[in-house]
Amino acid sequence: MGTKGHQNRERIVAAANDLFYQQGYNQTSFAEVAESTGIPKGNFYYYFKSKDELLHAVIEHRLEVIRQLLAEVEASISSPQARLLRIVDILANETSSIIDYGCPLGTLNAELGKSQLELQSHAAQMFDLFNDWCEREFIALGHADNARYLAMHLMALLQGAALLGNVYKDRSFIENEIQHAKKWLRSL
Repeated sequence: MGTKGHQNRERIVAAANDLFYQQGYNQTSFAEVAESTGIPKGNFYYYFKSKDELLHAVIEHRLEVIRQLLAEVEASISSPQARLLRIVDILANETSSIIDYGCPLGTLNAELGKSQLELQSHAAQMFDLFNDWCEREFIALGHADNARYLAMHLMALLQGAALLGNVYKDRSFIENEIQHAKKWLRSL
């Protein structure tokens, strides 16, 4: 695939990523993705043979974004506790989108988990990245005996705040939950 083909593929993945997040995977059609990119729908089949294949590319894109984010946090912050606090800040930085659409990880996994388990198992890798990374940080913080539980607990706190903040369109709830999560992390 040449440079133009690679750029078209990236445009399709970026557009699908946004639409899958804003509308849901099952509610988004190839035609809508094509319209948002300006690439004719018929050309999509050159890049993606099916909508499921496109979703896999979107998940791989999201996984790469998560890997880069975690690598940047590791490179720029020396303390495990401060790194975990930075993960909580992701929720703070994304509050407006979360109020409108929910968490991009949680909403996709919930949607796919109802009837598309093979796709959901791939989407779950996004949580796996966060959980595995947080587990290592909790171990570094001196909590090796229950690091996995603590990592999942942190993800549960953040996902719960995102879900209820989205349901009730309540920014102050999310902000309060962020402060509670940070207080909990500082107490460890």
